[in-house]
Amino acid sequence: MKLKLIFSYDGSKFQGSQTQPHQNGVEDALALALSHVGIFTKIISSSRTDKDVHANNQVACVEAGEHFKDLNHLTSLINRHAHPYIHIKNITRANDSFHPRYDAKARSYRYIISHDKFSVFLSDYQVFTPKIDIKKANLLLKNFIGEHDFSLFMKTGSDTKSPIRSVYKAFCYEYKNKTIIVFKANGFLRAQVRLMVACVLKALKTTNGEELLKAQINTTAPLTRIPAPPQGLYLNRVFY
Repeated sequence: MKLKLIFSYDGSKFQGSQTQPHQNGVEDALALALSHVGIFTKIISSSRTDKDVHANNQVACVEAGEHFKDLNHLTSLINRHAHPYIHIKNITRANDSFHPRYDAKARSYRYIISHDKFSVFLSDYQVFTPKIDIKKANLLLKNFIGEHDFSLFMKTGSDTKSPIRSVYKAFCYEYKNKTIIVFKANGFLRAQVRLMVACVLKALKTTNGEELLKAQINTTAPLTRIPAPPQGLYLNRVFY
């Protein structure tokens, strides 16, 4: 039978989500935990995340034997071996045709910026900057909404068939002494969210920031080719 896993992980402890030659990817650690309960099939994940990028609700599937009847008990067994850096939240039985990546309708990410004093104990999980103008930031973020060619918002050398993506939501809000930036789209290019965040933060420091940002979205004048740090980025949810 095919099992659908929803899980979170601490990206700072891995070299990315995808299986790695040195076996230090999230999928490698999850595969090891699954092997302890007798599941040895390949893990298929909904999305790839880079080194130091976290996930609140990543989705993956594996094939398992029909003898796994109590999925709550199976969840507990896997977590014994997956903790402390991976946590299985839920396991359900999926249709045989289910594919975590190709069946996804949308994905959402959150980027966390703290305006507190720098803390070495939190620096793996949020990025520290001075306060930003939330109203102006939201005006800038609105420019990403819609279908655009995001050629200038992906890492050089990315193996993608098309840079066209549809962004459904792009906004930010204040929470305590933090700024949370939210993106939802039908898909994201590699480093796209981090490049969008970097461009917004740079545009906030310029008098003609919105014009420069619009120019970049129209693939004419890059504001920056340096992505925002990965530590503040979380894959928040996958929509089906």
